[in-house]
Amino acid sequence: MDTLKEFLKAFSPTQSGWFFMWVLLGIAFTALAIMIDRWICLGSKTNIDSDKFVDRLVELIKVKKFDDAIALCFSGKKLALPRILGAGISKALTVPELMQSAMEQESISVIPALEKRLNLIVACGNIATLLGLMGTIYGLILAFAAVAQPDVSPVEKSSLLAVGISAAMNTTLLGLVIAVPCVLIYSIFRTRIDETIADIDRYAVVMLKVALPDDAVQKSYKVSNRRIKEEVETEPNMVPFMNLMVVLIPLLLSSSEFVKIGMIELKLPESAQGGGAGGAGDDVEKNVKLDLGVVITAKGFNILHYFRKEPPAQGVVDVPKKNDSYDYELLNKKLSEVKQLVLIEILRTLKADLSADIPLATLYSEYLKHDFSTLKLFEDHESVKIVAEDKIQYQAVISVMDASRGIMTSNGNVTMFPNVSIAGGIVQ
Repeated sequence: MDTLKEFLKAFSPTQSGWFFMWVLLGIAFTALAIMIDRWICLGSKTNIDSDKFVDRLVELIKVKKFDDAIALCFSGKKLALPRILGAGISKALTVPELMQSAMEQESISVIPALEKRLNLIVACGNIATLLGLMGTIYGLILAFAAVAQPDVSPVEKSSLLAVGISAAMNTTLLGLVIAVPCVLIYSIFRTRIDETIADIDRYAVVMLKVALPDDAVQKSYKVSNRRIKEEVETEPNMVPFMNLMVVLIPLLLSSSEFVKIGMIELKLPESAQGGGAGGAGDDVEKNVKLDLGVVITAKGFNILHYFRKEPPAQGVVDVPKKNDSYDYELLNKKLSEVKQLVLIEILRTLKADLSADIPLATLYSEYLKHDFSTLKLFEDHESVKIVAEDKIQYQAVISVMDASRGIMTSNGNVTMFPNVSIAGGIVQ
């Protein structure tokens, strides 16, 4: 139900791609009107028990009741088979040798009436497919344009990407929802018409043999042959459109990985700033930096930051490997402790006696309630530098990014260090 609601929202003028959605809806109603018209038309021209009708007609002709046979044919009014056979029987009474030509001539006007506007159904499906693809291209343009904006935050960029992908998917879906029934209904109508034409060809030969028993009639003779020679049928071809879909859909799906990368804001490493040489003591405290860094080594992780007064000893790591694998869970926990220390220092600018044992989720919730945009203390408290030793695998760097960006606690999720900068000898 939620999916349906989201799909219906795409028709709102506030949504990207709404124009394509309404045009596609108009095409859907047009195709539906044509289908109803063709259904009624085919019913009025083909709804007859051909075997019983021809058997009765043969009986009347054998006993020379030609007037009754003609009256029986004309009683069919718009029905295709009685009209064509009736035209042949009528001509057989005056000029028997023209009976065949009479049926052929009548078929030229009757059979095209069966096929009238039939190709418009698939044309609507083709147009719907093309418009859906056009909406897909439009959505991709929006998505890539969002990724290309350099000054947009990761959250806003993610929202813009969602808008573009949504426009692409909704128009493609609606286009296919229209195209598939159009092709299906066209196939049903085409089959019914072909069966009617086959009946006309078969029973026309029967009438010729009954009415003109002395004339030889070829078994392969078809009344509809003349129509086929005089008219060039153009069948709709959706293969090019489907080929285009085969190309665009993988392109759109592959962009999903690009979207995830685009949500991580990478920055060049900032140069370390000194402790305010030449400035007053208060200014030093106000402009203090966290300078958080995670060093990826072959043995594990080292965490460097403002609150750590001494560097790690030679050959010792803060988060050692566990069973020859990096312990990202422990790294996530260690980084959360750093985030807790930072938030306490920031919130103490409002409340000096703030306790140091307050849970991280509570601190983060309290932090979000206030505006610290003008506070110079720990301006980089959402940033982390990731430095990798030589030949560190790319996946390890990505996993460190994930461990740095946030943590799940019993009291809710907490965003820690979403702004990431990387450096080092990374290999694929």
